[in-house]
Amino acid sequence: MTRFVSGLPPDPPPAVPPDGAAAGGTAGAPGGGPGAPLLVAVSGPDRTGTSWLVRALAVLLRQRGFAVATVRGHGCAICRRFPVPPRVRDEGEPGGPGRRDRHPERRGSWSRRAHAYVDVGDLNVRILAARLFVRAVAGGRTAVVLTDQGPLDGLVRFGLPPGRGAARRFAATAGRYDLTLLPETLPGLDGKGSAGPPPAWWARHRGWAARLPRTVRLDGADAPTAVAEAALEQVLRRVPPEPADPGTRKRVAVSIYEDAENSDHRGGGALVVDRMARRLAEHYEVTVVTAGRSGGSVLRHGVRYVRLPVGRAGPRAGRLLFQVLLPLVARRVPHDVWLESFTPPFSTSFLPLVSRAPVVGIDQDCGAEALWRRYHVPFFLVERIGLRCYRHIVVMNEADGSAVRRLSPHADVQVIASGVEPRQLDDARLGSGDFILFLGPIDTWSTGLDLLLDAYETARPPMELVLAGAGTPAEERRLGHLLAGRDLTVRVLGYADEDLKRRLLRDSAFLVLPSRHETFGLVALEAMSYGKPVLHFDLPALRWMRGGGDVTVPPFDTTAFGERMRALATDPALRGRLGRQAGLAAQHYTWDEMTDRYLALTRRLVEGPRGARRPRKDRRARWQTIR
Repeated sequence: MTRFVSGLPPDPPPAVPPDGAAAGGTAGAPGGGPGAPLLVAVSGPDRTGTSWLVRALAVLLRQRGFAVATVRGHGCAICRRFPVPPRVRDEGEPGGPGRRDRHPERRGSWSRRAHAYVDVGDLNVRILAARLFVRAVAGGRTAVVLTDQGPLDGLVRFGLPPGRGAARRFAATAGRYDLTLLPETLPGLDGKGSAGPPPAWWARHRGWAARLPRTVRLDGADAPTAVAEAALEQVLRRVPPEPADPGTRKRVAVSIYEDAENSDHRGGGALVVDRMARRLAEHYEVTVVTAGRSGGSVLRHGVRYVRLPVGRAGPRAGRLLFQVLLPLVARRVPHDVWLESFTPPFSTSFLPLVSRAPVVGIDQDCGAEALWRRYHVPFFLVERIGLRCYRHIVVMNEADGSAVRRLSPHADVQVIASGVEPRQLDDARLGSGDFILFLGPIDTWSTGLDLLLDAYETARPPMELVLAGAGTPAEERRLGHLLAGRDLTVRVLGYADEDLKRRLLRDSAFLVLPSRHETFGLVALEAMSYGKPVLHFDLPALRWMRGGGDVTVPPFDTTAFGERMRALATDPALRGRLGRQAGLAAQHYTWDEMTDRYLALTRRLVEGPRGARRPRKDRRARWQTIR
């Protein structure tokens, strides 16, 4: 039975969290007030690697005119003099079970717990001394205190359970840090690692990193210089910019066919550009060139939107007209940097050939290959030629990043994912939900709606399937033909505005993403932020969700997809466990973090010296530390 309805019951009043509750870690502002030195920790079990990165980061900051003080964080004064701290035996070690096995909540002997208080107290004293020193010698320069290791390492080293006294002291100290960097050395497949510490230590660091605020992981697979530059970029994002004279502000232009305010052709890419433009408008004059049914310009959220009148030509012809007009518009819109969100089917518009300013290509679709498989038209040939014109390219996931680097080996390719609003997980709702949700555009082939209906019809899970989204009249008719003649419990809601979307995500049991082609899957991230598992095909572009409450099946295997749907629909406990993992993973993809990365890239191109605009070299080498 298929039902077409237009909405859901109204949203109940939101639950008010208790006073002082905050998502993402310990409450409290970082730093120490205006003008206070930035406090940065480099954490991780690889002490040789963290020490090297602290030294390299200090050199790079001093070259840019910062006043820098470094603090050795490898334990307290007792640890540095006697390097073997007291510890308790774990289960299975010689000597029989220790106190931890008899009293897990104690986690070790009294001397070990007292030692943790000494360690965190000693660290705070050394931080205070370094701050006083660096402020005295700064002379008006921006000051930074770098600690080799930090509170994150203390929590892992002492094996402290959350909520205990010493753990609260370490967490409070972590809350005063402006940034904690966790450069991850990737272990080998045999679980031992080529030169790094055991994977268990990395797992403990990652577990605590998810609980602490302002903790950022760095990819250890890059070359040493790339790791140091990535760390420097993270520090520079925390430096408050100096107020600029409105008459001398730099100008940034952004182009995208879709408009976040136009429901006819609004997608995840338009939302990313809208958030990015608002963030850039805090520091620059921003103009967004987009498509519309009529021409003109409008000021929205401090951003000037210029609409090209191509919307009346239809979705396909309108995109082609937009790409033809874009190089002409780029000659007339003044800009110091241009950020171009590629427009399918040809993606690139060859803007670097007509603009004298730096051009950043933002590949949010990577759809030329998919269109070739669908229509057998070689759009990818234009994309391959066009990508070689760009020196700076942004992609949404590592799989697309690898593909773009092969096509344009001289480009500086960066991975900047989508973002989501941070939300506090509601333990009472984990594992709950009344229906299976599909949320996305109605495009039968690309989003795999035909595969989803086949899987749902085969498995017959004991839950209703809700399809929410809008598409072209032809695609909506195609969906109607697919549903006709099937005895299925399916609701088709049509276009979902923001309020309806929030209610759907909150009340659903889990999300299904049966796409044949994806670049990131923003709707999956939004569902994860609500603590909902995501069922999807194992596409390379969606592997950022691995271990984050997702459930994968082989690509386009509808039988396996249906079996997984039925398993999730009948097991609330499984949904609860996966939902918690999903909620914790989503906390690493906030809009503030993602838009800050676009701001750092734009600042480097607009305000940095000429040498800072060159692409980084040798990104394929691994970060190897010397033991």
